[in-house]
Amino acid sequence: MSEIAVSLKNVSKCFKRYPHPADRLKELFFPGKSRAEEFWALRDINLEVLKGQTLGIVGQNGSGKSTLLQIIAGTLTPTTGDVWVNGRVSALLELGSGFNPEFTGRQNVFFNGQILGLSQSEIEYKFDDIAKFADIGDFIDQPVKTYSSGMFVRLAFAVVANTDPKILVVDEALAVGDAKFQARCMKRIRELKEQGVTILFVSHDSSSVKMLCQRAVLLNKGKMLTDGDPKDVVNRYIALLSSDTSTTETENINPIPVKSDLIENVNHQKKDIHRHGNKFIVINSVKITDSDNIEIAGKIETGSIFNIVINLEAKEEISDLVIGISIRNLMGVVIYGANTHLMNIKLPILNIGQEMSVSFEIPCSLNRGVYTVTVGIHSEEGMSYDWMDEILILEVINQQVCDGLVDLNSQIKIHQLYSSVIS
Repeated sequence: MSEIAVSLKNVSKCFKRYPHPADRLKELFFPGKSRAEEFWALRDINLEVLKGQTLGIVGQNGSGKSTLLQIIAGTLTPTTGDVWVNGRVSALLELGSGFNPEFTGRQNVFFNGQILGLSQSEIEYKFDDIAKFADIGDFIDQPVKTYSSGMFVRLAFAVVANTDPKILVVDEALAVGDAKFQARCMKRIRELKEQGVTILFVSHDSSSVKMLCQRAVLLNKGKMLTDGDPKDVVNRYIALLSSDTSTTETENINPIPVKSDLIENVNHQKKDIHRHGNKFIVINSVKITDSDNIEIAGKIETGSIFNIVINLEAKEEISDLVIGISIRNLMGVVIYGANTHLMNIKLPILNIGQEMSVSFEIPCSLNRGVYTVTVGIHSEEGMSYDWMDEILILEVINQQVCDGLVDLNSQIKIHQLYSSVIS
């Protein structure tokens, strides 16, 4: 057990819901008869998180994610099951949770720091770092009730991230901050990860989960559907969001063969490709062509033009068709995504049996590397017709020397400056 940070065995949580406020009072005076409706937020959760592991938790609203984190943080007790936590837990569960609105920011730092197990001297030592991270200026000495929602979460995360936690629990609260603050938070989370801190991370941002986490779990209606590689778990989560049912169809689809050894190694690692949808529209083929519409079976060079060509067939009459693509790197980060709806292109109505070809023409600004292409067809309301996740793999080569995901093709100009000489 010394290598385990968090252990949950058969954990369930039931909340009581009363149809009428008076029912709670009646149950108090007449305890023999229950007037409550039971709502099971969690059912038989078994989970072990190793020390130093970063676990992503994904799921739709109401799936039990926040309840699970609160049980791990100790702010809720399970109805049944056993919870074991090894190490100091710092949790950012809800916006400004634990803050007294009448206290100033400074007072709340000391108050929350002591709740998290720090001594007065430790908080005094860390206070300047906390204030600098929160970056709320003179508001640190103003009552918290005067703060904006962004200031709330900045100060809350600053306290949590600077208390040397052994286990960091972060709910969706980071989505409240602006882009600059979110980048600062993610950088701090990566630093804690490198320091060996165990991190439990809830987010609807699938790219962050795949990039940051070593493992992920998917919750749905209080039950754990899957536990494993973040990319596979997120793929199933996306399928769950866009499907009428809670099942995901997985089909074996052979990507376009490419002779590059690097891509062959990637293909060897891909056991299957996730495909889901109600099949009102079916993707018959996806291919990549060059600017002359000749199919590419090799590499793409930075600066060239390529097309992603999608051939589809209607199995039902469809009038609200949207076709989209997503290009990701091997960490699962979306580099580029677009669809016909976002590009203000209205596709024609398709009758049963009718076929159509749609081509996305793309100037390649990607830097050298291996990328995947995902293709999705759905209605304007978001109902999935057919989705092929990472159906194609493409390799980009670049003769120039640059770093990063894209080549911005920068130019260098040098202007000689001359100073006057006074004799």
